Amino acid sequence: MVKLLGAAIVIISGGVLGFYRASRERKRLEQGIELKRLLYLLQGEIRYGLTPLPDAIGTIAGKMNAEFSVFLSDVSKKLSSYQEETFSQVWKNSVEKDLTPFVLEKKMLEPLITMGDTIGYLDKDMQVKTIDFTIEQIEERMYQIKDQVIKNCKLYQSLGLSFGLLVVIILL
Repeated sequence: MVKLLGAAIVIISGGVLGFYRASRERKRLEQGIELKRLLYLLQGEIRYGLTPLPDAIGTIAGKMNAEFSVFLSDVSKKLSSYQEETFSQVWKNSVEKDLTPFVLEKKMLEPLITMGDTIGYLDKDMQVKTIDFTIEQIEERMYQIKDQVIKNCKLYQSLGLSFGLLVVIILL
């Protein structure tokens, strides 16, 4: 009876580990979607709200999930304090400090950093076009990893269960 209980625990543990890894893979795509949402909201605030960039960033901070909200609030506060830093410096430092630790797909951040180099000093139309270009780059990166994520999810789930079964067979 104890052996069966132990075997069940090992198999379940392997399955849980596999499903955990699969959920981290799915989160890569979810973060890309959330990043696109951030950019669409920023674009809307600039285009239709005619909101200055620091205010637009502060406005959309409340509409995003906690991970991106911290980043946007940080950028907005630094820009509103009128320190000597340029928008590009504030944006890049905030991306590196607030987003890099939790974003699983680091290549999604490259277009965001590049956008920060150009968006701070352009007129409204050029800012909107720059955001459009950044969205296109993120969509392309998401397209590249989509098939990989689907395959990896199935792989991790199967390997988790298989590993649990293998350990049980070896131990019995």
